[in-house]
Amino acid sequence: MSHKIMIGVPTADLETSLMVRFDELSGCEIVSVHRAYAELSETLRSIPDLDVLVLHEDLGPLPAVELIRDVTRNHPQLAVLLMVDEPDPEVFSRAMEAGARGVLPHDSTIGDLDTRVTQAAEWSQTLRRHFEEASANVPASGRRGSILTFTGAKGGIGTTTLVVQLARAAAQAGRSICLVDLDLQKGDIPGYLDLNHRRSIVDLVQAADSISASMLSETLYVHPEGMHVLLAPREGERGEEVTELAARQILASLSSRYELVIVDCGSHMNEATAMACELAHTSVVTVTPDLPALRAAQRLIAMWERLQIREKKNVQTLLTRHSKKNEIQPDFARKLLGVSMLQTPIPSLFRSLEEASNTGDPRRITDENLLKPYSKVAGELGVLAPPPEPDLARFSPPPSGADPAVPSLPPKKQKKSLFGRGDKSGAPKKEKKDKKKAASDKGAQFIEFAALTPLLLLAALAVWQVLLFGITSMYAGHAANEAARQAAVTPNDLGKITGEAAKRVSAPWDSTDTFHVDIEHRPDGTSYAKATLAMPVVLPNATSPWDVTGRARIIYEK
Repeated sequence: MSHKIMIGVPTADLETSLMVRFDELSGCEIVSVHRAYAELSETLRSIPDLDVLVLHEDLGPLPAVELIRDVTRNHPQLAVLLMVDEPDPEVFSRAMEAGARGVLPHDSTIGDLDTRVTQAAEWSQTLRRHFEEASANVPASGRRGSILTFTGAKGGIGTTTLVVQLARAAAQAGRSICLVDLDLQKGDIPGYLDLNHRRSIVDLVQAADSISASMLSETLYVHPEGMHVLLAPREGERGEEVTELAARQILASLSSRYELVIVDCGSHMNEATAMACELAHTSVVTVTPDLPALRAAQRLIAMWERLQIREKKNVQTLLTRHSKKNEIQPDFARKLLGVSMLQTPIPSLFRSLEEASNTGDPRRITDENLLKPYSKVAGELGVLAPPPEPDLARFSPPPSGADPAVPSLPPKKQKKSLFGRGDKSGAPKKEKKDKKKAASDKGAQFIEFAALTPLLLLAALAVWQVLLFGITSMYAGHAANEAARQAAVTPNDLGKITGEAAKRVSAPWDSTDTFHVDIEHRPDGTSYAKATLAMPVVLPNATSPWDVTGRARIIYEK
């Protein structure tokens, strides 16, 4: 993740010198460069996520200390580095008192510049998360949030991609959401979100029994899309520090502050993931449509049941990499696993995920064929909307003289049956009516189809007749052209002219009863060969009283 830097220097030479050195730092992004404080101050208001301001002591018009004091008063989350020509203790002391995060010599090396800017940027980002601490308070509903866990039957089947998309959907829906990476050894959510954060779940272990909002705000990463992220440790061996008790306390603390906690448990089972699955309101196992993954899911669910982590009936599965070309379809996978499966499978569209995975930007997924299933899965799991509030008004106040401890239900109208009880035959009668209605609908559809059949046949016949007319016209044109060529050579031999023309006509159009050739001599001195074919009706050999003719001019040889 790059740090956003703004520079304020008085001269072009200083600007060039700084830009050359910053170009060597891959983790820095120069947002803008200014040579006047008024312009710099105006730009600061439009970039709330700026990390570092590098300010030269000669920028003016006020002394550098006054400029730093003005910036830090209006933007307390911004780290200011003062650049000086000759650093000395007095300048350093006055700059720090004004609110700067450090003093830089103008000829600092690239290494020194990288270290100081990185430290200042991390301080600024941490302070901004402190200001966003309010978003980590108890949800407006005042109820404990829901915990959703996702466990892969095996690695590399799209579990992390799924939880990232669900967390984004929840954040966009306006819910307070925390995404937890409990794949403690191989968790890679930073790679999917292009984030760089030093804190992880291990930093909460020592104080797991008394986690405060300030501790969470320091440890959690606040993503620009609104979700908060608790990362797995960078060093996989430190995952052993997250014990069963620590996992319970951390998840309990998160669920008291967020409406929704989504946990990526990876594909490896340990104490922490076992506790997460036990605490979860909904636990989902992701599988692919192949027998090794399905068998792995069966073993995982059976192990949960043996260890009393979670009963089989309380486990849901989700099919990923689905395609209609697969041998194993969702219905068969559901029967094989013997547990509930979400209705919407995730399609196999790796090409649509490739760019997002390689760049760490989940917004790069733009294929609607993939986004719609993610959205449907979020709806099935209740990610987009909080659970309904309990309906306290559905109980009517007890009548006078009744026991107030026993709430009375609203009066319900019941039909009298033959035995004076509520009529229980309403549902079967309705089913019978529905069946009768369906049967009558089928009969009506059959009658309508029978009435349309003659019209369909007539339409097909008309199309076929038009096709026959086109074929006959084509043969008449070819025969006339051939007759004109032969008449130019042997103008007085009609039999030979007819014979050559007939070679361009296929049977049964070339029959002597349906085909003949004439030579027409016109008053203007021109001559034409005319080929006449009888127009067939329905069948090529069924003639009609109508003819189709073709004409071609004869150019006699001189």
